[in-house]
Amino acid sequence: LSRIREPTIIHILSSNRTTASTSDIESIETIDDSSEISSHSFRQQTKQIQKMRFFNSLITIMTMAVCHLVILAAMVAAEDTSNLVDLTHYHVTTDVQSRLLKTTIDMTFRRRDDNTTTTNTTAQLCGPVIHTMTLQLPRLARVQSLEMDLSNDCTLDSQVQGLEQAKDTFENMASEGKSAAILTAWDMSNYKLQIVIPPPPANSTAMEQEPTKVKLTYTELLVQKNHQVSFQLPVNPGMAVSDSLEVDFTVQDENAGILELNLKDAAEDTGNFRRKLSNHQLAFDVTLANPKRAIAHFQESNLTEDSSLPRLVRGFFRPAPLPEAGVLTIPLLEEETKEEVCLTHVFNPSDFLATAGSLPKNMVFVIDISGSMSGDRLENAKVAFASMVSLLQDNTDAFAVQTFSSLGTETLWGPAVANPSTKQEATSFVQSLHTTGSTNLHDAYLDGIKHAKSMASDIDSSSAAVPILVVLSDGEASEGITNRAAIAKNVREANTEGQVKIFSLAFGSSADVDLLTGIALQNGGKVLQIFEGFDDTVQQMEDFYQQELEQIVLSDIGISYFLPEDGSVGVASANAAAAASLLPLSMLDATTSRFPVLADGSELVIRGKVARSDLPADSSFLQASISALSAVGNQDWSHQYDLSLPHLDNDSSANANPPLIVNDCEQAFAHARIEELLDYRNAARALGGDLTISTSSSTGTAASFEEQARKMAIDAQLVWPGLTALITVENPACQQVLQQAEQESEGKESQVCYSGESGSGGYDGDFADDEASGGGATGGQATGGPTFGGGAPPSGATGGQTTGGQASGAPPPGATGGQTTGGQ
Repeated sequence: LSRIREPTIIHILSSNRTTASTSDIESIETIDDSSEISSHSFRQQTKQIQKMRFFNSLITIMTMAVCHLVILAAMVAAEDTSNLVDLTHYHVTTDVQSRLLKTTIDMTFRRRDDNTTTTNTTAQLCGPVIHTMTLQLPRLARVQSLEMDLSNDCTLDSQVQGLEQAKDTFENMASEGKSAAILTAWDMSNYKLQIVIPPPPANSTAMEQEPTKVKLTYTELLVQKNHQVSFQLPVNPGMAVSDSLEVDFTVQDENAGILELNLKDAAEDTGNFRRKLSNHQLAFDVTLANPKRAIAHFQESNLTEDSSLPRLVRGFFRPAPLPEAGVLTIPLLEEETKEEVCLTHVFNPSDFLATAGSLPKNMVFVIDISGSMSGDRLENAKVAFASMVSLLQDNTDAFAVQTFSSLGTETLWGPAVANPSTKQEATSFVQSLHTTGSTNLHDAYLDGIKHAKSMASDIDSSSAAVPILVVLSDGEASEGITNRAAIAKNVREANTEGQVKIFSLAFGSSADVDLLTGIALQNGGKVLQIFEGFDDTVQQMEDFYQQELEQIVLSDIGISYFLPEDGSVGVASANAAAAASLLPLSMLDATTSRFPVLADGSELVIRGKVARSDLPADSSFLQASISALSAVGNQDWSHQYDLSLPHLDNDSSANANPPLIVNDCEQAFAHARIEELLDYRNAARALGGDLTISTSSSTGTAASFEEQARKMAIDAQLVWPGLTALITVENPACQQVLQQAEQESEGKESQVCYSGESGSGGYDGDFADDEASGGGATGGQATGGPTFGGGAPPSGATGGQTTGGQASGAPPPGATGGQTTGGQ
């Protein structure tokens, strides 16, 4: 891996006719002087378009492999903790209040004593050490604070900054030899933590030095699916823990209560809390403290670096049903000094839905059988289809199977009403599929919409059936109409009023996720990107279907909010409330309030921001009006929620609909809204100004959506991949005392909060780019300056000069050693 430099990228642009000609190859670009391909010889070798596609696919796979190896090499280098630092304690504390999870990870680091290493150097003993590790967190976790506790009660807090600004700040602090920490995100789950550990005080050893403590806090917005709320716990830090490792988990739901808490491994579900995980005995002690609170605890000592303890452990809790009217809160009392307050509304009329039952579905499964789907992708799609079709409701749901490649419809099975016989017949049909041709996404979508719309008349299915399109594809449009904006526009026009709900499953990184996202947003659906290489591809698809589409209980849902015009009507007067003149509530910003479908066991959640001035002081209630299509026809609900309750000492007994207890309401809103904005950004990248979102009034460009998301992440202090990073800031209250020989000779003992401003710190390198191979850093001059440990200088770094010390550890592969003067 260390010999990899700049990978050769070959980009081939071709037309999609049956036979290749001179114009089929528009350009061949090689990004490496050592790799040249003659366009003339290439044309001679690729007379048939299928050969061109095979070659293109092969180059793509090879390039992806090289890129993944380079990234892996950089991450491995970042995790190499060398022999300079020990992680002695690792404690995870998770608290869940309703649907907001908050986790703190407390880590204690200690420099190893000079007797534990054979490379005792002045730099190691006297200079700060830069230690790097990679933390794996849940995919939807968002880090919001990083705290560094040094010595003498000196604490460095942190702030979220734009990614590039945070990198520059860390470089400056490290180059000055100051203690600092930075957290950046490799991707949605892996985070790089870098800390500068200060030197021990004068006349002392590393063992006598106060340990460096780091506290990381993240939040995660949980959702209920299939009657349960799933979560993950980061139980393994990815490095040895010399003393103790502990995990404490608490969940509390004051509105509904807790029926069950389960911590499990994906591979085994024995129904209890002691499970064999990867040859590692993981024993959580679980207690149901009361009907509304459950706790769990796990502890282990002396965790080794090669331990089989999983990095993340999956679990879920099952809440009791919400009140029939749902819960809504605007925490006026808690935020009485703010000009803006947040609104949270959770709704699921479980009693009504249990009586009404689920809606019938008319489903068309559109399966990509182009050449790039060959191998595991098509085989996984076959297995997932068998699982999904088995869950269709017999004698109620209807379905069809459409395959596509160069044509929008290569073959068509059905339509038919679901029953054991038709399910088996369709499964056998899909099992016989094989790959051929290219990818005509445009015609596949249009044909699928036509088949879904005509199904009701073709087989005389229920007029109340919800038409749904499920598209499984792995590629970009390469046949027929290939312009992304034109594809999305034609799909939107063919699907008038969003009648057909369009869901897409995108296989791997080659899928045009931006286009699929744009189509889904404009047609009342969702996109799931299937992550490959984790042996759970089929499980991802099955989970998606079960959580989103297995049993649909409501469709075409809209929610609006109103205030009484005169501000005098209270909830206690139901007749007066019904007769009151209502005015629409204007929100400054909000998540979507229109939903294409609601699956059984899920809930509708709307979060927004309201100007306090728009809530009259004498208004005593807020009304939510909900409309939807159910199995028993159109349904309307109107519920009034008491706004005066927060000012009555939270006496929930005074109201049949107590407000939802919400911690960090602003954080929860920011989580949800940023995810929406980034979906809009991705769609706008594909569709440009043609983006029209069926469930939102949001408009803008890809750049404006991203800037809105970045600003919101900074305001809410959330670390988001590609947008922000978390960096510690200097604390003026911490007394900085330099380690000077004069002090030592006079018998003075330095109390080091963070290392001194010597003006000649040893860190003068470029911050390793999270999205690159991590190379290119250049070492500077060091006088007792920081030493790289736990993440040597990145591959390709150039060592600098060291005066009076030693650059600790061997240079990384490909690094160029520097000069040493007056030291080892």
